[in-house]
Amino acid sequence: MSRGGAISGAGRGATGKSLPYGLPTGEERARLVREMFDRIAGRYELLNALMSAGLNRIWNRKAVAATGLRPGGRALDLACGAGSLTRDLAKRVGPGGYVLGMDFSEEMLKVAKGRPVPNVEYRLGDATNLKGVEDNSFDAVTIAYGARNIPDLDALFEEMARAVRPKGKVVCLEIARPEGRFFATFYGLWFDRMVPWLGAKVSGDAWAYSYLPESVKEFVASGELAEIMGRNGLQNVTWWKFSGGIVTLHVGTKPG
Repeated sequence: MSRGGAISGAGRGATGKSLPYGLPTGEERARLVREMFDRIAGRYELLNALMSAGLNRIWNRKAVAATGLRPGGRALDLACGAGSLTRDLAKRVGPGGYVLGMDFSEEMLKVAKGRPVPNVEYRLGDATNLKGVEDNSFDAVTIAYGARNIPDLDALFEEMARAVRPKGKVVCLEIARPEGRFFATFYGLWFDRMVPWLGAKVSGDAWAYSYLPESVKEFVASGELAEIMGRNGLQNVTWWKFSGGIVTLHVGTKPG
């Protein structure tokens, strides 16, 4: 693990919508990505394990630990997909706690509901417009591998900050591009070449796993992501890099 950096502040600044250059934007991007996740839902968790060589389980544990959740706590997991992190959060809060998993893909939610957990609810929803979610209603709000699919990051983190209680944690786990020569070389070979091939073979959807490395390339840098979190109601934003910088974990706290 390497310490990435930290930014303090909780002010809401001007909206900075960092939209990808080589990929569709706005509603068209949202539609294509939603349709993509609907198509690959049945193989999504298998491919995550294969593409990460099982490291995704370790990264999930880091994210869960960063929430600071305790038994009986309440968590909201956005872009929950097939529910991998959602279930881990449910174990953390125990039977007396509650976890709400939200995603915009109906097929992903069908897969998630196929592995029911008593203290978990799944709901179709938009991470940038959390209808039905009250202010200050969760002890932690998380998003894993979903932020780079959302063009309006200001709206995302504004909603996450709204939903979390004062002194609660907002956690963002995301794939990144490593900076060191060795890991950057490995990343280029694996994510740019092998992942699209493997994804196409296992899922039957070549576009989906060609989109993955492209979306990572065009996502904001770690420092910029921390600034976006800071200007949307979070303070003491800190980030760490894992596995040579292949993934980053950002954590911010709502002022209390």
